[in-house]
Parts: sequence; C-alpha cells; structure tokens
Amino acid sequence: MTLGDLVIDVIKKLGVGDIFGVPGDYNLRFLDYIVGDDKLKWVGNCNELNASYAADGYARERGIGVLVTTLGVGELSAANGIAGSFAHNIPILHIVGYPNSKVIEYDIPVHHTLANFKKNSFLESFTPISGATTILTATNYIEEIQRVVSNMLISKKPSYLGIPADLVDLDISETIEDIYFYYKSNDTHKVKEIGDIIIKRYLEAKKPIFFLGINIARFGWREIMTKILQKNQAKFATTLMGKSIINETSIAEPNFLGLYAGDYSTEGMIKVMQDADCIISIGTVETDINCGGFTEDGIDFDHVITIRPNSVKIGKKLYSGINIDMLLEYLLENISPNKNAKIDFKAKETEVCTEDFIDDENILNHKNFWPLVAKEIVKEGDIVVAEAGTALFGLVGQNLPPRIDFVSQLLWASIGYTLPSAIGSAIASPNRRVLLFIGDGSFQLTAQELSLISRYKLNVTVFLINNNGYTIERAIHGAKQSYNNISVWNYLDFAKSLGVDKTIKVKNFKDFMNHTQEINKNGPKMVELFFDKLDYPPLLKQISDKLEEANRQ
Repeated sequence: MTLGDLVIDVIKKLGVGDIFGVPGDYNLRFLDYIVGDDKLKWVGNCNELNASYAADGYARERGIGVLVTTLGVGELSAANGIAGSFAHNIPILHIVGYPNSKVIEYDIPVHHTLANFKKNSFLESFTPISGATTILTATNYIEEIQRVVSNMLISKKPSYLGIPADLVDLDISETIEDIYFYYKSNDTHKVKEIGDIIIKRYLEAKKPIFFLGINIARFGWREIMTKILQKNQAKFATTLMGKSIINETSIAEPNFLGLYAGDYSTEGMIKVMQDADCIISIGTVETDINCGGFTEDGIDFDHVITIRPNSVKIGKKLYSGINIDMLLEYLLENISPNKNAKIDFKAKETEVCTEDFIDDENILNHKNFWPLVAKEIVKEGDIVVAEAGTALFGLVGQNLPPRIDFVSQLLWASIGYTLPSAIGSAIASPNRRVLLFIGDGSFQLTAQELSLISRYKLNVTVFLINNNGYTIERAIHGAKQSYNNISVWNYLDFAKSLGVDKTIKVKNFKDFMNHTQEINKNGPKMVELFFDKLDYPPLLKQISDKLEEANRQ
C-alpha cells in the first residue's frame, strides 16, 4: 500500500464519493489515485474558487466535502470559499499538492511559490480559516491524518492536508484500519445535571419556546430536534440562518411560530419572544443580520438557555465541555409536554397575489413574486439555494414545504457562491431537485460553472434574477451610482453556449404562470426573470437601511 492509497481510503471511509478541484502539477499524481478508484468520481471545476463553493454545497448534503488544489496559485484561489466554509461550520477536507519533500525542506524557490525561502507561507494563510492544518512527512502521516481529520469531524471546520508529490507513492505498512477518527467526545460531564435544569425550567414556564439555528444542521441535530419537538408538541421559532431547519408545515404546524431576528422578525414574533419566560436556544449564531442588527431588545436573558456545540449557558452561568449529542438524547428521553404552556400565536400565512393581478401589464415585482414561488414552484423535498441578495430576502419569509434544505450564505455572504454550491448539492443528492435563485451580478462571478450542470445533466433549475446590476448594494448605498452597474449579457444565449439547452424568459406574472408546468419539469434549465433594478423585497429594504446606518456610525 502507498500513502496515496491510504488517503483515498480515508476519503471513502468518510463517505465521500465525489471530489472537487482543479489539476495542477503538484497534485497530478494524487489525481491518478482518484480517477483510478471505481468508487470515486473526480469533478473538475472551472477554477479553484468555484470548486471550493461546490465542495461546500456537497458537504451540506452529505456531511463532508473534499477539495483538491495545488500549492500557492491553486489553494489561494480557493481560500475565499474555505473561509466561508469555516464561518458556516462546513467540514471540508482540503488536500493540497506540494512539491517534492526536499524542495520543502531546503526552501527551494520553485514555481507557484513566492521565492522568499519560506516554506510555510501558504500554510500560515490557511491557519485562521481551518480547524487544523498539516504538511505530511514520511514519518508523521498516520498521526497527522488522524489529527486533522478528527478535528474536522468534531469542529465541523475545514482541515488542510498538504501532500508532497514524492510521498504520494511512498510504500507504507499501515492501512485504514490503523487509523481511528474521533467523531465526538464521550464525556458525560454534567449531562444529567444540566438536562434536569433545562427540563425543570421548561415545565415550569407558562410561555416556553425553542429557538433554533443553523448549527442544528451543521452538527447533525435535525432528526433529534424534530423528535423532541414532536414528542412535546413544543412551540418553536428559527433564526434567519435557520430557515427551514425544521419543517415549517406538515408535522410542525401549528407549532412553528415564525422567524425571530430582532427588528427583522416576521410579524408578531418580537412580542412573542419578549413575552417568553423560557427560551431554549439551540444551534443559533449571533451575527448582525441574523440578530436584526443586534436589536434583540426586551428579552430577559435570565430566561434564556443557550445550547452551543460544546457548551450550555443557563442565564448567566456557563457550562463548558458538554457533550451536546448526549444532552439532546437525555432531553428526548426525559422531557415531557408542558401542559400549562399557553402561547396564543400562529405564524401568519404568506399572501399570494390574486388572479386578477396576473396579466400582461403587471411586470414582476419582489413583493408578489416570492409568495408565488413558494406556492407554485417549491415542492416537498427540494433543495432551495438562495443567493445572499434579493433571492434570500425574498424567500426567507415565505412558508416553504416540508423536507426542504434551504442553502444560503448569510454570514460570509460571498457573491457568486450559490451557483457552484448548487452544483455540489445536486451531485451529492442526485434524486432531489435543486432550485437556484441568483441575481445577475452574482451570476457573472461564477457563471462558467453552468458548463458542469450541462456536462453532468444535473437536475438544477437556475432562476436568473435580471435586475441590471447589484441591487442589494443599491439598496444599501449608491442606488444610481455607476459602480453598481454591470455589463449587459444575453444570459440565455450564454447558457445555451455552455450546453444548457432549456431556457425560459419571463417578463411578467402572466408569463410566469404560463410557464410553471414547464419550469417544474426535471432537468437542467435556466429561467430568466426581469425586475426593475430599484425593486427590493420588503425585508431587504429594511435590512439595507440599517446596514447603511451602521456603516455611517
């Protein structure tokens, strides 16, 4: 067995079947191992940034993604995507092809380096955006593979594995059976004590609420949280980033209350949260947009129990080093319905425009379009991918069907992320439909990846929001400034040139309704939707005004 064989076995043990990246001379020998394995598929991307986004989307569906780049020019191109995965707790095994071990040892100024005789320049660049980093040697490979992969599995952060070109074919005696990966801590420290406190507070409360965030998905808690909510018929709300993390309809109805994000909350939710006398917050992330510009006023934080990936805060008291998987199991086994709880509130159903509105004269507008999408397009089990612009803020307030995976990047918010991410999602879940909603400005950053949708005949529908530029930036500042303009493309011709033959142009609501049956068919397609460049979803305008104010302070 060689070291290359071992790394391939690690990838397969992690349950990964598809690997994203771009070839470079320092990783080519390792790529031979990938394409030579009948259980792995190499997905060559147009560039490393897109590959990192695709690996991120894949990992959101399959739990782990693998990215392969080459030293320097390749890995640095992927750094933005890796940073987004770090911010959003997406486990990515980033394998970087390095030059010969002697080149590294003696700091020889070879191509793709800075020629500054400093071997770890790029490794240091990835340290802040990786859970663990290493360059393998002929003596450390077992310990280091175990360390960086285990860190990725526990922290849900990307890990960096540098492999010198000459070590790929190194003969070794160890096999995959000699490596044990740590998936989670087995520490039972204080689980029962903390669990009993949470249960007591929940049962004594008159208006208890579970408040759920995106880390429920990142750390694999969706199934157990659904069981806890079902068992207790508990009321719950979610953050913006936690959109559709738990079914908002079907089994959850009428227990789903809405989205809470301070001033950006859905109607009525601010008062509901202020009145709550026990808020069990699980997997939430505190960021400016997710917290309504940090406007969570009026909540008594003595009533808040915050459960994070390895800690629990009850009121002002913090318990660290807690095994949350075991804590949630304890809650499921021991918690019971609160028969005294009474919250007289129900999430408001989204309003859909009436039939008389749908005619040739009424061009598309965000206020009426997104409720129509939720009703006519999104189906149970779909993967909905929304660019962090008009699409995200148009969709996040809609009531979506059960078993939806809602993919966005609200924290890192790198424009162009969603197109390659949608490709990763489609490859990871080939039996599901992927609906991508992306603005024209964002699309132009990663547009070439349409070629992969065509090449692999992915079940992706691209909804291209043509509003002639960076509408989200216009909403924040410079509504009529030239820097928010973009070059005019013929998007549907461009899509056809890359092999996406099915294209649909929609200019008004009547067009949209006439094409819904065609849009809802499986297979790759692009739908171009025309909006006025100064038309915003109501939530986007509310958020952009606050962001502009914050930028001026």
